[in-house]
Amino acid sequence: MGDTDKNLSRAHFSDPAQIDAIDHADTTGFNGGRMAATVLLIRDGKNGLEVWVQERVSTMVNYPGHVVFPGGGVDSRDFPPRSWDSGDFWAGRSVVSMARHMGVTKYKAHALVFAAARELFEEAGTLLVVDDNGPVKDAAPFHEQRALLETHEVSFTDFLAENSMKVDSDLLIPWARWVGSSGAKNWFDTFFFLALIPEGQHPDGDTGEADDANWFPPSLLLEGWKAGLVRLVVPTWAQLKRLAQYNSVAEVLDAASLSDTRPVIGDHKEDPRYHDFFTTSPMDRISWRTPRTK
Repeated sequence: MGDTDKNLSRAHFSDPAQIDAIDHADTTGFNGGRMAATVLLIRDGKNGLEVWVQERVSTMVNYPGHVVFPGGGVDSRDFPPRSWDSGDFWAGRSVVSMARHMGVTKYKAHALVFAAARELFEEAGTLLVVDDNGPVKDAAPFHEQRALLETHEVSFTDFLAENSMKVDSDLLIPWARWVGSSGAKNWFDTFFFLALIPEGQHPDGDTGEADDANWFPPSLLLEGWKAGLVRLVVPTWAQLKRLAQYNSVAEVLDAASLSDTRPVIGDHKEDPRYHDFFTTSPMDRISWRTPRTK
């Protein structure tokens, strides 16, 4: 781990020189982990707070069959070009302000915000962008291009440029940061963002990475996990546990203003905050499911 990582592992740092530091060769996260972005898309449901989750297909390398939030690794093209002006494809809260909150350089903050917006569109069909007319209220006309993003035939920047759009950073709120290995032993530095469902848009599960996707109360997902009907990894469990404390989007947003985005690192078994996860042993009832025979 280099000196830069040590210095930037604190949230809310304010040294302008470090925030503005751009090393185009430095595209990894804490301790060399691959940077990733995950989005907790939330809304006020009929009976309280709900979050959008998906159940990953069994063929996925990382966390097969697990319930997760939309997200994925940062693409090299999520970083800005060597000579860049974030205003070209950026609207809302400044990239420097986001960097300061997240505890990274503005170069990495740009990549993480773009990755979060891109992954949410790829996996849930939801666009956190504005165009010349303001916030985009219908993402359906862009779903053909969504498929090109999923196959990496086009970059997210190319997509934004072609449609005269900008990512609206006001719709992505830093929430948490976890560093550790995946089920496939890959090392990730994952940033969690809150996002509100834009007016007029509706997420979907039209992605090859998920068998199912829908809105759920966080507490219901935790109950399903205890009953052995929902598979969770500790970072997802921790975010659901935190969300379950609140009854509305307004309460979550208020709590988000106090979010500690210093990285939670490594083995969490001795951390009292995650005691319930490691001391609860749900019986895996999902594996009992077998195809019905005629």
